[in-house]
Amino acid sequence: MKEETPMYQVDINDVVRTYDFGDENGFLFCLFEAVSNSLYCCVNNQDIKITVQFKREYRANELIKDNENFITAVSVTDNGTGFTNDNFAKFTKTIYKTNHEGGKGLGRVAFLKVFSDVHIESCFKEDDVYYSRNFKFSVDIIKDTKKEAAHKNKPETTIYLKNIKTDFRDDTKKSLEYYSDEILNHFYIFLYFLLEQKKEFEIKIIDDSGKISEQIINTTKIKSDKVTKENFTIRDPFGFDEMREVVFDILHIKTRNIKGNKAFYVVDERSAGEIKKLNMPPCLLEDASGYTFNYYVYLKSEFFSKFLNDSRTKLSLSSENKSSNRTLLTEEKILKHFQEKINMFLEYELGILEKETEKKISAVLVDDKNNRTVNNKGYLYILSDDDTKKQLLNKIKFNDTEKDVLNKIRNFHEELQAKTVQQINAIVEELKHDKKTKNAAIDYAKLEAEMQSLVQKVNIENSVNLSSYIMYRKYILDVFYEGLEYYKTSKEFNESFFHNILMQKKSHNAIDSNLWMFDDLFLFFEGASEQSIVDIEIKGQKVIRDLTEEEIEMLNEFDKKRLENRIDLLFFPEERQCIIIELKDPKVGIAAGVYQMDRYAQLLANFIKPEFSIEFFYTYLITDNFNKYDSPSGDFRKIYGIEGFVRHSANINNFDTGMVIANQYSEIIRYTDIYERARKRNKIFTQKLNIIETQP
Repeated sequence: MKEETPMYQVDINDVVRTYDFGDENGFLFCLFEAVSNSLYCCVNNQDIKITVQFKREYRANELIKDNENFITAVSVTDNGTGFTNDNFAKFTKTIYKTNHEGGKGLGRVAFLKVFSDVHIESCFKEDDVYYSRNFKFSVDIIKDTKKEAAHKNKPETTIYLKNIKTDFRDDTKKSLEYYSDEILNHFYIFLYFLLEQKKEFEIKIIDDSGKISEQIINTTKIKSDKVTKENFTIRDPFGFDEMREVVFDILHIKTRNIKGNKAFYVVDERSAGEIKKLNMPPCLLEDASGYTFNYYVYLKSEFFSKFLNDSRTKLSLSSENKSSNRTLLTEEKILKHFQEKINMFLEYELGILEKETEKKISAVLVDDKNNRTVNNKGYLYILSDDDTKKQLLNKIKFNDTEKDVLNKIRNFHEELQAKTVQQINAIVEELKHDKKTKNAAIDYAKLEAEMQSLVQKVNIENSVNLSSYIMYRKYILDVFYEGLEYYKTSKEFNESFFHNILMQKKSHNAIDSNLWMFDDLFLFFEGASEQSIVDIEIKGQKVIRDLTEEEIEMLNEFDKKRLENRIDLLFFPEERQCIIIELKDPKVGIAAGVYQMDRYAQLLANFIKPEFSIEFFYTYLITDNFNKYDSPSGDFRKIYGIEGFVRHSANINNFDTGMVIANQYSEIIRYTDIYERARKRNKIFTQKLNIIETQP
């Protein structure tokens, strides 16, 4: 018959030249495209047969090929419909904007980008007659080679991808098992679809390295996996129309066919990239029935197709930091829901993950960066007892962060201690009852044994750690004392020295400070030292509200820049409390210090954001330049027992309305009194722990 010479409808040479894989594996993408074309051509078959065969190069002086030598060529054969007239026209004439399978016709462009020689042989049936087309695919004109097939009685198509280009050789140095796993996880959803359609399929992957070896992906293999399906919906009434209600389908797969535990996006029934932003279990799993498996999970939605790259290998979803003011369905929001579903599915696996979780707990407790105020190694005693260890493992999830693990351990430790106290109290109550009734039936020997057992549960390691911490406090007090003694003799006062002992300048971490010298409660506040008022933050948010131009002008009048004053303060936003500490050189009078404390409290109360509003201010002026005759003006009264002064209550008014908006408690105390108060509190612990303390 007469040959036709169809022309490409685009400059395919230019398309090939500008085609970019980015960071994708070009060879693997071509392999996926060839297998994908075969699957779509076979989709109407009841029995699908696809064969993938690799050809590897010989190395110098090798008698046989190694299964990790470079692959130089690959062929993909299928029993699909073949290159009918319609399929041939699509292949040679058009680069699609989209097609009914979801592709853009760019797969064959990738073939020309990666391989120097692309050849196709196809046998197909039209009008009950078998025909063949055998042609070379290139950037040049393709001649139609359609002719009646001799001695052919079944459809069959093979695409030969030969002579891989130098730039892509490194992409091919993988084992047969690797490519088999990649094909399976990339097309798993599509194969599962075929399985649901009661179709038989077989993908045979052959490697010609050494003696020919093969891997087979077939109906039987997929049937051996255990698949659970579910979905979730994200509703966003403020989102764009297509994002107001989006449904996501999940396939949880317990498989022995692929190694590792992974999650994937799915578009058009094939993988669109691994999701690496999730917490996945780190080891082989086992369910309650003893079935061991690796966990693969796929997330699919029509929504994803809007964000797929041209190669259909990666999504570019909107992220939190790139979204506009209008609410968007971001990747973070989607993965949060997805992670919750994964966690729920794996809840019953926690017993299997015990060893990994126990390793994680041990690592967190001995990691120096986690050892803050308390030496966390003391908590290791929990793991030494099988019962307590089991209880703790039931509370910790495989995907908990180090911070989560540490908090749960501390909470669990407190629960254990509380439970022990309750049990001790129960024994005490039993003894009280005996005292009233003279109950001779009480087994005192048994009670004594129970009591000893409970006492042993009170962690000795924690006593050791507490001793270390109390000694640390004593050393801090000694340094503070020596600083005071130096001032008395030299009359030179270094305010920074005392400031940095109490709380490091420009620090934001109260828990690592020595503010326990005032009160241990201060350690629970959120701190800011030497911070401009306008820059103060709570939980990462600025506390000062947006100011009007008039307010800014008045605050900065006379070059005072009132909100740029540096301040030491602590917030307890949950209880609407704020502490302001003002350290002064003893040479400075107390009047100026009181005025400064009051102004700081007024400014914060008036200009703080409503959600952070403070109802109670506690202000402390620390200086040594006063005695009992220097009582400050106003409502200050003497503090009995020391030469300090206290003002129990003062109203803070709104600058504009004069209405009371907060209350202020104030103390004026000496550096020496801070030291004495802290030393007496610490002495309680040193005596309990039998620590010999010498007074400086």
